[in-house]
Amino acid sequence: MIIKLHGTSGAGKSTIAWQFLKDYPHPEIKDERGKVEAYNVAAAGLTQPLYILGRYTTQCGGCDTLSADQQIDLLHCYAPLGHVLYEGLLASEYYGRLGEASERYGKDHIFAFLDTPIDLCIERIKARRLAAGNEKPLNEDNTRGRIKKIEALKRKLVSVYGRQVVTISHLDPFPQVLALFQEADRAEPQIT
Repeated sequence: MIIKLHGTSGAGKSTIAWQFLKDYPHPEIKDERGKVEAYNVAAAGLTQPLYILGRYTTQCGGCDTLSADQQIDLLHCYAPLGHVLYEGLLASEYYGRLGEASERYGKDHIFAFLDTPIDLCIERIKARRLAAGNEKPLNEDNTRGRIKKIEALKRKLVSVYGRQVVTISHLDPFPQVLALFQEADRAEPQIT
């Protein structure tokens, strides 16, 4: 099972990944330069390993630390080995090459959209910026524009591309994502 988390800044994408890293053992997997490219997470109830793509060395990390080509390469590298979770703002509002690369996994690749209200996202962005010492006013129009693009992508994934889409409640997202992996783990084996 592969899950691609979608949502604007402040939706909680990275928080879900961080929760896996907080709750379970997760050896780092490093690239040839010694930089973290993924984590091998031993999550509860899974017989297959879970790979979280990207680098979570700062509060905002994940696949935004990787180029689209790197994300595609890592997706193809780790998907045959077990479950994959990846997220990132830059890949949340368009289908693009990463979406096309995911087509080979068919129904085993889920696009999961967080239903976080836009006002809550904006509140979280402002709090994160203040915590980092950034007191410049936030241009809320950018975030509101992104949420519209993300909603358009959600509709297009189903109507145009025929992809599997789920909505994740922002009220308690982590158990929902874990349950998707656990359910897939009990079903048929991964694509190899």
